Amino acid sequence: MAVASLQPEQWTASSNEALSIFVTDTQGKAHNFSPLFTYPIFGEAETIFGFKGLRIFLCFDSVTFLPFLNVKFDNKLEDIEVDPKSKLLELLPSSTVYKDEAKWRDSIEEEQKNYQIPGTKVCEDFTKNGEHYAIYKLGLTSERGIELHKRLQILVLLFIEAGTYIDFKDPLWDLYVMYRTTDASLPEVVGFATAYNYWVYPGSADFDSGVEKIRKKISQFVVLPHLQGQSLGAELYERLYKLWLQDDRIVEIVVEDPNESFDDLRDRVDFTRLVEEKKVDLSTLKVEDVTPQWIETFKRREKLEKRQLSRLLEMFFLHQLKYGPAKPSKKAVRLFIKRRLFEKNREALSGLDEPTKLDKLQTAYESLASDYYRILEPLEKRAKRSIDNGTSGGDAEGFESTAKKQKKE
Repeated sequence: MAVASLQPEQWTASSNEALSIFVTDTQGKAHNFSPLFTYPIFGEAETIFGFKGLRIFLCFDSVTFLPFLNVKFDNKLEDIEVDPKSKLLELLPSSTVYKDEAKWRDSIEEEQKNYQIPGTKVCEDFTKNGEHYAIYKLGLTSERGIELHKRLQILVLLFIEAGTYIDFKDPLWDLYVMYRTTDASLPEVVGFATAYNYWVYPGSADFDSGVEKIRKKISQFVVLPHLQGQSLGAELYERLYKLWLQDDRIVEIVVEDPNESFDDLRDRVDFTRLVEEKKVDLSTLKVEDVTPQWIETFKRREKLEKRQLSRLLEMFFLHQLKYGPAKPSKKAVRLFIKRRLFEKNREALSGLDEPTKLDKLQTAYESLASDYYRILEPLEKRAKRSIDNGTSGGDAEGFESTAKKQKKE
């Protein structure tokens, strides 16, 4: 202990670096990646004290997602405050296999026999890059559905900032899992999303008639790191959104504290969907036509929250300015965007003199426009490639990530 007190750095490990995550696919290949966050498990400093050469292995197979945990080290102090094995086992299901790799492999083999996904298919199957995919809604009242949820949920802590476990016993939670189903007998987990169903007062007449109205809130959204970069997150989001559009009970679809990469994905998917499905015609859309009544009608029809619709409208008009086909007045577009920025920041701007106020608004407008064009550029490049190749525009490319944290204007 005296040695440790003199040289604590030798006995301190970064929990982010010590923890390695593996997902083994049906071909036997182990995909390795590191967590983004470990502070929900090991504390704000994301360090573990008391070990030399600490290595933590958290492994899953891609079909059953049965966890395997092993903790190795070169040396260990007698008195430690945080035991990584105990900490992780507290957060993993009781089915987790510790250290006995042969037992883990035997258990996987047994579970994979005649494997059935513990849920109901909710969207049409689709093909992407030669692989087949499907989306299922897990049954959180069945033993197998709950078990799979418990196996997946550790990823929320490791990849979503400020992520927490959901209360799966609350019937208002939904869990959707995306699978690669190229080998239908061994479907492989690609990612998942959770959504909460908030009750919305439907009005006195509908309430008396027993009409149910809900607001769907996406809370968590994860695509496994080794499967990112293939627009699979965009597919999951778009297909769930279209599913919910068809549900008359749902009046609005929102996202809980999206991070920047999920905001990008969402913006690109929503923009592309509305344009390709002719919900918005960029050749005829005019600033002066976007009245409060137009906004309310469009918002209700597309089940968009107010902030997201405002962002999309601003992107539509800026797209017209740079790429066409219509060419609105620059001034009209600038004023349209600045009006919202002013309302959003009215209190902060109220104490400023007029020149400073105008300068602040112009700076905010330029920054926002630049960010919108960053989001739009990949869409425009792909659209141009599609025209050159004589193909359709396809889906909206985005960064598969997580829903949580960080606000935009």
